[in-house]
Amino acid sequence: MKIKLNYIVIPLFTIAVSTLGGYFTSQGVGDWYKELIKPEWTPDGSVIGIIWTLLYILVTAIVLVYWNKYRNEKNFNIVIGLFIVNAILNATWSFTFFTLNYIALALAHIVLLNLTTLVLIILLWPTSRLLSLGLLPYIAWVTIAGTLNYFIWILN
Repeated sequence: MKIKLNYIVIPLFTIAVSTLGGYFTSQGVGDWYKELIKPEWTPDGSVIGIIWTLLYILVTAIVLVYWNKYRNEKNFNIVIGLFIVNAILNATWSFTFFTLNYIALALAHIVLLNLTTLVLIILLWPTSRLLSLGLLPYIAWVTIAGTLNYFIWILN
């Protein structure tokens, strides 16, 4: 059985995005983040890490299925391009929020992240409702993260 290159490249891309986001997060999660006023419902960092890990696995599986099953779709390049833009926005949000400490700009950043996710859901719907619906936990979590970002901005 021949292993397709995308079974290696796509997960490696996800690992790179996750690692980069984690690095940016570690730059500011120290004193700066600890001193911020946060809502009482702010999840513990370990919970956030577990949820992001599960979401990265889910989105990677969605991209792999889409790549292997729907390469001939007319919107294929647009969908893959949006997944790439979404991944870059995901990692660089951590840079904006944790490294640069720009809370308001990070909020705008997360709105763009959610918009790309919403467009992906819409574009995937006619091709695969299952893949489209598979992105719902991701958009839900990013919405929660955006809400948290908003309250941190307001409180500080």
